Amino acid sequence: MNGERITVELFPTAEQAERIEKTLECCRELWNRMIEDEERLQEELGRHFIPAPARYKREIPKLKEADSLALAETHRSLSQSFQRNMFNPHDHKKPRKMEELNRYTTFCQQTKYGPTVRFEPGGLKLPKLGAVEAGGRVELPPGAVVKAAEVSKREGRYFCALTCEAPEREKESASA
Repeated sequence: MNGERITVELFPTAEQAERIEKTLECCRELWNRMIEDEERLQEELGRHFIPAPARYKREIPKLKEADSLALAETHRSLSQSFQRNMFNPHDHKKPRKMEELNRYTTFCQQTKYGPTVRFEPGGLKLPKLGAVEAGGRVELPPGAVVKAAEVSKREGRYFCALTCEAPEREKESASA
């Protein structure tokens, strides 16, 4: 399997745009809170530890409204960032708090209703957003499976970069 990245512009409704903004805000708030907690635990216990996002949902109720896979990816990304810094502090700076976040990543899961990220007649279906109108006609390569979707905001416009995996094409035999 090989990976391919396809980017489409999104045209969300006002409600969907508000939900995207809320997810971006929740991911940023979670990132900053996890940094504070990691630093505190490092100081108190002398070890690296970042609690899972579910722990924060009790303290920060608005996290329950955000895409849980986006929150889990924020946790994974911060954990990796701290690990890179611990193993090679000269090349990898310690993670810092963010003032603004302009992207989040969610993953495609298979459910009894089908994949959670897919193209539908109404647009691109994304978790917590439903079908969002997408610009242009996009066709996935034959047999391609969407693995992840990175929703971003640039200059007031929304985009989604899909990471797809397609089976490698059979190489034609040289004897043919």
